[in-house]
Parts: sequence; structure tokens; C-alpha cells
Amino acid sequence: MATLGVKEVLMPDQDLFDVLAQPENLSDPYPFYTWLRAKHPVYLNPNGTAYVSSYEHAALLRDPNIRDAAEDDASSYALRTINQTLIKSVPPRHTELRRVGAAAFDRSLLSRANVQLRKEAEGLADQLATTLAEQGTADLHSQYSLPFTLNAAATVFGIPDEDFDTLAVLPARIFQALYPKTTPAARADADEASRTLFSYMKNAVCQRRFTHDSGFARLTDASDGIPAVDVALLCWLLWAASYTSALAAIDLAVLTLIDHPDTVAVLRNNPSAWIEEALRYRSPHVINSINLTTSRDMTIGGVTLPAHTPIRFLIAAMNRDEAVFPHPDTFDPRRTGAPHIAFGKGIHTCIGAQLARMELMTALTTLATRLPRLTLASQPSWCSYTTQRLCSSLPVAADSPQQAYSGSAGTVDGS
Repeated sequence: MATLGVKEVLMPDQDLFDVLAQPENLSDPYPFYTWLRAKHPVYLNPNGTAYVSSYEHAALLRDPNIRDAAEDDASSYALRTINQTLIKSVPPRHTELRRVGAAAFDRSLLSRANVQLRKEAEGLADQLATTLAEQGTADLHSQYSLPFTLNAAATVFGIPDEDFDTLAVLPARIFQALYPKTTPAARADADEASRTLFSYMKNAVCQRRFTHDSGFARLTDASDGIPAVDVALLCWLLWAASYTSALAAIDLAVLTLIDHPDTVAVLRNNPSAWIEEALRYRSPHVINSINLTTSRDMTIGGVTLPAHTPIRFLIAAMNRDEAVFPHPDTFDPRRTGAPHIAFGKGIHTCIGAQLARMELMTALTTLATRLPRLTLASQPSWCSYTTQRLCSSLPVAADSPQQAYSGSAGTVDGS
């Protein structure tokens, strides 16, 4: 791993996300995170935002005193809509909304959907193998991770086939409102996408449009006594957040598998342990996606934050905190000890975490079986100024021509 020099990485009045957007930090942000935790575990950005990078402060993710809306949220339809969802709510409203939302992730529903998702993953892996055989390289991000995560969300939630193309493009547009340094044009596009999605969900809830016995159908059935607008907001939130984090997690886990081919047997024999360590080692979130703001004066790590201070949690940095994880830069799927916080912490832990874990397990074990010896064809391309660590491309190759024809005959450990 590259090491940092002794000079200050952050110059006075330098924006933290400008540093993270530098090419060397896009490709490997972890040396910078190590420096930041040591020098500025609570960093006050020139724009007034506080960035927190130590694991010990992750408990604040569930603090009701930092769930206020920011002052400029009122200018954005997307942010105003997010602020009405369970993410910004506190008990008892949060408890009731989470109970209803959990119906979309019932264990039996996920188990049934996973049968279809495995077939989807196998088909995409075989198409990837065909591209590798014909062209030598393929973009795993666009040919595998992206279509798999989109179809997984549609399958679980019950989006009718005829509506899929319309809805599939909306989450990426909505998330533009949450990205640091978003432009007025991007925020306006996010607002338009948010209105489109909310209108669809409101009508779909009222008309019972979702596929029979799907996640959103069960959510709607479980919502007796909940205002229809809150049900529509739940569906809006779950679809908007349905695939971006899972997409990033799959791409990052593939990179980890390529970097650590000796752990593929662990992925085969104990996939849950391998995936939990992959989530810690390369966490999909750079920062928590939702804007959080202090409602009162707070002191964190010796730094006093006035009321109305925006605060963002550097999740990936926290999951490499050497004070909590021995040898944090080592990928060890047999690791025990403190849990990672890739999906948040406490009552505000991501409600769709089990869906994301299922997607990771299916996508990774399928790849490891059908294409067990992938290599990087070239370095990934990374999106900058995003809340997740997102690839825009992930070029891969097979390390032998025969692998591209392995199909279902390939084995996880390559034997």
C-alpha cells in the first residue's frame, strides 16, 4: 500500500472531498483515512461540515440530536422528501415506519426471490464469459454488477416488468442531491427524478400495482393505520436506495476477491464470514448518504460543534480504525471481534441490509464458481464526490483463455 509523506495532507481551508477526489485517493483512500484519524478525527471542513473518522464515534449515527434537516434542504424537493422518511424520524414514529418497511424484507420472501436471482446471476456470468472469450476483456460493472443489482431490487420489491425501465434510472439521479459539491443542475435533475418516483409510488400503493406477494405488496398490506403518504414515502425511499450501495459493494468485493485469490475457498465454505470482512475491508460508503445536522451544541472528540452543524461519518475510514480492528489493512475473512458499520449502527442500521447481504452472497459465489480466476484488465474508473465508492467501469480479464468457456463446470477454488 502506498504511504503518505510527513507533510500535511490537508492544507488550511482545503475541502476534504477535494482531497478524496484526487486520483491517488480515488484508487486507494485508505492511507489518507489513516492520516486523518491520527491528525483530525473530527475535521471541520471550510464549508462548515464536520467529518468524523474514528470508529468510537460511530455510536452517534443513532443520536436523535443529529437528525435535523440542514438549512438549505428546503430548496430541494429530493432532500425535503428524504427528510420526511424514516431515516430522519425518531421513535415512536421511526419504530412504526420501520416495522412496516421490514415487511418488504421478510426472510421467506428473500429466500424465494434468491432462487430467481441466482439464475439471473448465472445468466449474467455466462454472458460475461462469452464477452471474455470473444474480446479478451469485459466491463464487470456494466455487464454484471449493475444489471444484477437492478434486477434484484425489482424482483424483491415487485416492480412490474413494464415499469422497470422507467424506474431503473431514477435512483442514480436522485442521489445527485446528496453528493458533496453537487451542482444546481444536478440537484434540479434529482428533484425531477424524485417527483417522478414519488408520483409513481403514490399511485402504485393506491392501485395495488406491485407484483402479488412481493416486498412492496407486503409492505402495503402491513400498513394498516399508516397514512398512505407515509407508505408511498417508504416505497420511494426503498427504491431510491435499493441498489447504489449494493452495486458499490459487489464491485468492491470483486476487487477484493481478485486481490486475494487465496481466500476463494473461504468464500465457498463460509460465504457469510468472507462477505462481512469484505464489507469492512472495502466499505461501499465513503460517507453516510443522508445529510445529518446537529440540533444543539455538541462536543465530539474534543471539538465543539454548534447547533445546525452538518456532520458526516466517514464509514470506510471507521471500518479500518486500528484502535478497533487489529491489522486493519489486512483482509482476513476469519477475523473476529468488533462488527463493521458498513450498514450503519443502532436503530438506524440500513433496513435493507439483509437484501444487500443476499445480493453479495449470490453475486460473489456465482462469479467464483463460473469465473474463478478473474484478473484486472486495467484499473477501475472511479466516480468522484459521491457518497458511495462507486466504479464507473471495472475492466476484467480471465487469466487463461479456457476460463472464458468454464461455464457451470468452473469450480470456486479453481481446482
